[in-house]
Amino acid sequence: MARPERLIDPDSGPLAEFANDLRALRNHRGKPSYRDLAKTALFAPSVLSSAASGHRLPTLPVTLAFVAACGGDQPAWEQRWHRLANHLGVDEETVAPAEKSPGPGAGPGRKGGPVAARLPRPAQIPRDLTTFVGRESIVAQAIGRMRPDAGTRRPLLITGPVGVGKTALALRLAAMVARDYFEGQLYADLGCTDPREGTDAVVVGFLHAMGLPAEMLPGDPAQRVNLYRSMLAERRLLVLLDGVTDERQVRPLIGAAGRSLTIVTSRARLLGLDDTHRIELCALSRDESVTLLSLITGVGRMRAESDAMAVVADACGNFPLALNLLGRRLAARPEQTISSVADQLTRADPALELIAVGDIRLRDRFAAAYQRLPDDTRTALLALTRDLSDGTTAAAAATVLNIPQATADARLESSVDAGLLWRSATTGRYFSPRLVGVFLRQIRGGGDYDARLIEGPRRAILRSVPRTEPVNQEPAFSGFRFECG
Repeated sequence: MARPERLIDPDSGPLAEFANDLRALRNHRGKPSYRDLAKTALFAPSVLSSAASGHRLPTLPVTLAFVAACGGDQPAWEQRWHRLANHLGVDEETVAPAEKSPGPGAGPGRKGGPVAARLPRPAQIPRDLTTFVGRESIVAQAIGRMRPDAGTRRPLLITGPVGVGKTALALRLAAMVARDYFEGQLYADLGCTDPREGTDAVVVGFLHAMGLPAEMLPGDPAQRVNLYRSMLAERRLLVLLDGVTDERQVRPLIGAAGRSLTIVTSRARLLGLDDTHRIELCALSRDESVTLLSLITGVGRMRAESDAMAVVADACGNFPLALNLLGRRLAARPEQTISSVADQLTRADPALELIAVGDIRLRDRFAAAYQRLPDDTRTALLALTRDLSDGTTAAAAATVLNIPQATADARLESSVDAGLLWRSATTGRYFSPRLVGVFLRQIRGGGDYDARLIEGPRRAILRSVPRTEPVNQEPAFSGFRFECG
């Protein structure tokens, strides 16, 4: 049998009156046990019991959850909580300035009376890149949709192939609107988590970052997700979910439209996600690529070798990641001419090893995407390597692979969602970015980068798709074709 609650004298002060009225609200609901109340409020029973104890002012999220579980008027209780917090001198930094209603004797830093522990303001999103270039129209349109006064704030989904600059754009947008989401920024790299187990770990981490200790979290993972969504609705937070692999991984982390905004980046188009603002990135223009290289390597080198800069930009497919890595490599080697690098990148067998700095290698990014594909899709990519440089259709691919068109279409679409191909929205043709084509040709040619990437699919293609030309012949097309649909 539950221990009876300590009686509260409602005349002993506004805090006691507040707690007593919370109890009255619970009694009006039929006096459910705090354990039963927790199932709806999604806070631990001990937290809800403490909220109505009169010892201290509960946090606003706990108060509103308590009130909602008891069928009370949340807006009225929120106003009452703010008035009492001001009266008690509780720090309301996590409350929007426009929502504060200064009371007598209230002021920043004022102590006195029982106070609730201030929830920390998370600031997890990495810093913006100082070398961000281009995307002006995309940025302008996205910012218009991300502002708090933009109406319904749907999640912003940024997609595109490996290395096209999805994270860089997300960081730039986050930096531009951070002040509008003053209650904090949350970040998770979902590309580094197990899709089957990572979602709950991300939720728990986010809840802790918002100031909820372990004892306040529900034991059921589904309730933890619901609590996280509830806090997204009540607080003004900016959330960046980077490197998402599929819809199942991110769908639980997207709540109903509220005060918060979620940005998602993914190589996959995540077509199973409803009601999102979608941005499909394409390559930079040549001028933007040269500008990016000059920002990293130095304006002096650009002026001295502007033509070579343009050649390097085209050889990199005008993709920001390749340009950034190559630029940093050049910046660390001021004695190396840009012309010499351009020469290495435009050979019949370009050196992907050049596009690497520190622990980041472009080839590793391609390999990680390639390894995630089923064997039959990898085999198809290798067989279609030459066709993809100029673009192919599902019907043409089906003829080359000697498989049904629907099967060819599924394998091409899977490769698009892996970030290795791009599909033209106007012609329906599938293309491989130039450096992806280089990577695939090296695997098909039997390079020794990693036997696990080569042997099975290569044996299958050499056995089932005979070719009249050598398998490592350079295709006639040397540029990069990328249409923004």
